[in-house]
Amino acid sequence: MKTKPLFKEDLELDELRQSEQQLRQRQQESERIQKRLAEERNDMETTMPPLEELKTRMERKLHEQSVTRGEICNELRVQNRSLLLLILLACATCTLVWWGMTLMQGN
Repeated sequence: MKTKPLFKEDLELDELRQSEQQLRQRQQESERIQKRLAEERNDMETTMPPLEELKTRMERKLHEQSVTRGEICNELRVQNRSLLLLILLACATCTLVWWGMTLMQGN
């Protein structure tokens, strides 16, 4: 079979058809993108912002994730020492008050 020789006009026509098809595809894609953006914008407008409690929970969760177990153990140890010192100080104060009361009574 012999092929027909392609004329210059036929080649140009094929190129125009291809570019037209590409332009249609781009137009359809841009329409899909515009539709998706409109839906996202609508969702954002109708969605309620997160409550203050949720923000607090997220901040607490981030803090707990950032603090290591070693840091927690060290902090608990320091607090326990401080509590022990407070109890000893209260006992010493009570003892001094008792001693002072006994001296005043002359026993």
